[in-house]
Amino acid sequence: ALESACAAVTSAPAALSQLWRAKQLEYSFIRTLIDRYADWGQLTSDALDYASTALGIAIGPAARRALMDAWLTLPAFPDVTPALTRLHESGLRMAILSNGTREMLLPLVRHNELEPLLFALLTSDRVQTFKPDPTIYSLAPDRFHAHIYELLFVTANGFDVAGSKSFGFTVCRVSRAGLPLDALGYEPDMTVTNLTELADILLGDGPQLHTAEG
Repeated sequence: ALESACAAVTSAPAALSQLWRAKQLEYSFIRTLIDRYADWGQLTSDALDYASTALGIAIGPAARRALMDAWLTLPAFPDVTPALTRLHESGLRMAILSNGTREMLLPLVRHNELEPLLFALLTSDRVQTFKPDPTIYSLAPDRFHAHIYELLFVTANGFDVAGSKSFGFTVCRVSRAGLPLDALGYEPDMTVTNLTELADILLGDGPQLHTAEG
């Protein structure tokens, strides 16, 4: 979906979207390490400036606003709403734990009609740091009033697998593309290909867990 938005300004949308995303993450890691927090919206803006300059893409003010706004309307994968609906109806409580700000995340959640299914939105602006800093992961047990071992953390990102596992969560990795796990010294407790598969596991004969999706 981000590539589709980038296609409005370049004939190489994949290159722009990939570099934009890579720099977005890189800036979050660097700012966390040097303790110079800027919110996710600012990081996203700075990363776009870098990517467009590096690739020699001229972007006018209106097109730039459209690219930034694309982050607020990204579509969820098709399995997300049915799977989360099943989990919600079973009584499990779910939260999103995100590097994003509430200002960016809430429109995205509402665009995908997920808000009624979620117990909480836990965002980086509350602690002014980014994953994999333990401080942001601590938002989940605090909000759920739960022990870490009672929570299942679900993520598709290798750095997030390492960060959440290091923090002490039970971790499920969603590996949609079947790519190898980053060699960071931590393994997820389970791996699924989508959230339908995870819902099947959680609603089967296994333990009933609260879940916080990263």
